[in-house]
Amino acid sequence: MREFDTETLYTLRVFEDITGAEVRDCIINKNNGSVVFVVENGKMGLAIGRNGSNIKMAEKLLKKHIKVYEYSENLEEFIKNLIPHIRRVEIKEDKVIVWVDPRKKGSVIGKAGSNINLIRKILERNCKISKLEVR
Repeated sequence: MREFDTETLYTLRVFEDITGAEVRDCIINKNNGSVVFVVENGKMGLAIGRNGSNIKMAEKLLKKHIKVYEYSENLEEFIKNLIPHIRRVEIKEDKVIVWVDPRKKGSVIGKAGSNINLIRKILERNCKISKLEVR
């Protein structure tokens, strides 16, 4: 079990109370004021709510933009949940190589690598994957 600071615990608890979805991981991005939740498998619909109502309410209460990803015990499926534009995945011990549509590569990587660095952090914390390469 990972340890969370007080702000992260508060944010996680508020989100769980609003949505009813069990949160596996929570990462607060201090740079842009956003928060990322990784919810347990099968809890994505509960987390989002009808027409996104739970996300909207949580964003309003927390005053942060929220992203939610669904966890899976199957590593390939989890990676596909994190990066929806994947064409192919190759897993080698602690390294993952993903192939994406060349037109989507920029959005997968994000400005200054922000998206891919977040995905790397999620994989490191939840799956002990230390390397992620996008092709």
